Amino acid sequence: MKTFKLLSPFVLLLILIVSCSSVSEPESAVNELQVSNSLTEVEVDSIASTLSLFPNGTQFSIAFISDTAVSFYGAHRIDDDLKNTDNHDRVFEIGSISKVLTSTLLAHAIHDSIIREDQTVRSALDIEMAGDPEFTFLQLANHTSGLPRLPGGYTLNFLWNMNNPYKNFDAQELKTYLKDDLIMPRDPGETHRYSNLGAGLLGLFLSELENSSYENLLQKKIFEPMDMSRSTTDREVIKDYLVTGLTKRGSSAKNWDMADLAGAGGVLSTAEDLSRFIQANFNPDDPVLSLQRDSTFQVNDSMDIAMGWFILNRDSGDRWYWHNGGTGGYRSSVVMDPEQKTGVVVLSNISAGHSEADKIDRLSFDLMKMHFAN
Repeated sequence: MKTFKLLSPFVLLLILIVSCSSVSEPESAVNELQVSNSLTEVEVDSIASTLSLFPNGTQFSIAFISDTAVSFYGAHRIDDDLKNTDNHDRVFEIGSISKVLTSTLLAHAIHDSIIREDQTVRSALDIEMAGDPEFTFLQLANHTSGLPRLPGGYTLNFLWNMNNPYKNFDAQELKTYLKDDLIMPRDPGETHRYSNLGAGLLGLFLSELENSSYENLLQKKIFEPMDMSRSTTDREVIKDYLVTGLTKRGSSAKNWDMADLAGAGGVLSTAEDLSRFIQANFNPDDPVLSLQRDSTFQVNDSMDIAMGWFILNRDSGDRWYWHNGGTGGYRSSVVMDPEQKTGVVVLSNISAGHSEADKIDRLSFDLMKMHFAN
């Protein structure tokens, strides 16, 4: 077994002051951030031990977020050593965390009275679907639509094309599938069944409803108001800042093209940008984000689901809002407690297919508990 050398926690810690804006008028404290947090040796060891599970070239970009301060920590495994790096504004694929942002667009549409919360897709859009299923926009956001995880007959194709499995799903392909081949495993509203198809269709349907591209909706309603300047679905515009993704064996991974299922996992972002989004959620007077956080379905005693967010009901009584993401070259996890006004972002450039990739989720939870214990 190799021995890993760690730099001092005080050298490794990269703390930067950032500003953050909100969809609605932000609280004054959000605009005047004062860094007050630092990492303990236990936190650094937890990050280091997790990073050591992955190949050379793997990076972690981590944000610790409160209502008044954001601190960033970057770590990079190079030549079997773990070194510090300033990557707070470097871009990663965030995979299924995109679903949270897609649901934010839904919350906007509901708040702006473009659609009703309980409105069915077929009542709002002229889209032919086999069997005429009556699922709602909300059911697409909370995975109770009854749709399969992937289009029927596609799972095997997905496994054979992990390098870029979604690239052919343009709007026409999806509409043909819905019209000719859609089979609903369950009735809408019956149970929770995680669906990349459903979340991707939500982004497509909102785009058609508002006669705007998914990218334009994101920029207009989320990224520009919150000053998330390096968040996008257009890889070309951030290519100079993009961290190269890695396969599970450590070679360069191909970036995923999500086509018109981008709402399920097509967003690229940074730890800094996502910290702005999380801080916006600390404003209880924001009507859109407050609406999005409402519980919409109980999965089990320990988990509810809101619009896009999973709500983890902890034994302490705290409610953590969480989502992770994974693509062929990246794995990420975001967790926040809006009531306590704390949150953690962990972005990495290691494949979701790595056998230890779920440890990144665990790391985000552990850091949340350790960093904000007091």
